[in-house]
Amino acid sequence: MEYSALLGFISLGVLTVLMIGKALTVMEIRSQDQAHRRNIHHISEIEEDLDTSRRKYLIALKSEGVAKHRVSQLRVRLTSMKHHMEQIEMSAIQEEQRKKQEKEQALEMAVLTALGGPAHRDSHFKRVMKVITQLIDLEKQGSGEELVAAVKEKLDEISDTGMLDVDSKQDGQEKTEN
Repeated sequence: MEYSALLGFISLGVLTVLMIGKALTVMEIRSQDQAHRRNIHHISEIEEDLDTSRRKYLIALKSEGVAKHRVSQLRVRLTSMKHHMEQIEMSAIQEEQRKKQEKEQALEMAVLTALGGPAHRDSHFKRVMKVITQLIDLEKQGSGEELVAAVKEKLDEISDTGMLDVDSKQDGQEKTEN
């Protein structure tokens, strides 16, 4: 009996070891299964985040393309507006110069007519035109009362002598400037 009891104990020991091994194996398998499920869940979350990031990137890329196109259109429009503004400024300057020339020609003709016609275009005419031009410049500077006084003085000189005295013109100009 001793032999069979020993064999029974050995069998029982082997069975116990096998049962413990089986229990440990089952526990290990369950542990790895849980880790596997966690990993799969984590991977699916990462894939969802990746898909969301891809969609956001594509939306941003499309928005950037639309914005670049819009900026390009606005630059073209700005350039054309600048060009148009330059053309308007140039035409305004040309119109202003044309009006100034017309006024100068009208003034010249009035002075020539007052001095006896186009045949009298001499140094006296040039001096009178210079005085009138200086008086116009004074008016542009905003000295209206001084201008009226200077014009009256010059007209008195012309009517008294029929000629304009260059020295008195310079004195009158100095008076009006002061």
